[in-house]
Amino acid sequence: MRFQKLEGPFCRTCGTAVLRQMTAATLALGWWSPFSLVFFTPFTLIWNASVRAKLNKLAEPVPGQPGQQLDPGTPVLRRAVSYIALLPLAWAIWVIAHIIGDIAGG
Repeated sequence: MRFQKLEGPFCRTCGTAVLRQMTAATLALGWWSPFSLVFFTPFTLIWNASVRAKLNKLAEPVPGQPGQQLDPGTPVLRRAVSYIALLPLAWAIWVIAHIIGDIAGG
């Protein structure tokens, strides 16, 4: 299990790029232990949504700003790696359905 946090002065564009990259990684890699499936990953995704709201309030980058701006890339749900999250979620639904089926049938 690994937690990452990146702090720094970001403009809206760079903050969006970092947020999209880290959220896509969370969707792909964050579900693979039972504890992460139930607690850590959902909390992290909710936290990232709140960070997104803060990023939307930041100013757009201005010309002549120091440093190179990051490319925000494609939105998270348009990245193929994000759909890896469907595998553990489908497994969790399958387990819950079988538990309910055993209780109802047994």
